[in-house]
Amino acid sequence: MGISERKEREKKQRKEMILEAARNIFQERGFLNVTISDIAESVELSIGTLYLYFKNKDDIYAGLACLGSQKFDELLDEALHRKKKLGHKELVSLIEKFMRIYADYGCYFDVLMLNFKGKGSINLSDGYANTLREITQSSLAKSVSYFSRRIPKNRADRTEIARSATFVIWALLLGLTQVLNVGRTEIFSEDDVQRVIKKAARLFENVPPEISLGE
Repeated sequence: MGISERKEREKKQRKEMILEAARNIFQERGFLNVTISDIAESVELSIGTLYLYFKNKDDIYAGLACLGSQKFDELLDEALHRKKKLGHKELVSLIEKFMRIYADYGCYFDVLMLNFKGKGSINLSDGYANTLREITQSSLAKSVSYFSRRIPKNRADRTEIARSATFVIWALLLGLTQVLNVGRTEIFSEDDVQRVIKKAARLFENVPPEISLGE
């Protein structure tokens, strides 16, 4: 490995270390209550060194959102690449993994729901915005492909139905995760959470491929 390659690897590792530290401190204190100084201190770097990797706190948050989008896309890739329909066991695993990603990288979904609608407060650079769009489109394509395989090829509205089913499932997953995360321990015990996940898996297992947003 050459000097330039080693430097690039070290730079990537340090950037990942900063993102992980920021993720932990954001979860602990909340985004608005964390400063660049707090993040720099947590990774034992000077503020000047931190600025070599990220422009500001928003840039770090956007980097975490991109990381979350990649993990979500990898989850779908792992679960949906198979030819056959997902069974109950696979769906339970998918929901549990999705909830862990959401708990750690909910910023990705926040950016999707707010920033791309023009209502977010995070300043996304063009690079991060393009990355998020590209990875989200990849995730969407994987989901649509999965449902398309369950619909007869002679259906003229096959793609529309597959896209509709995808949006319904994504909406159910996001809603389920938000409710369980907010109410965990205070409202739902861990046994309750597991029962809800298993019930949701049964519902997802039986989602008809004919779901459509059309009239």
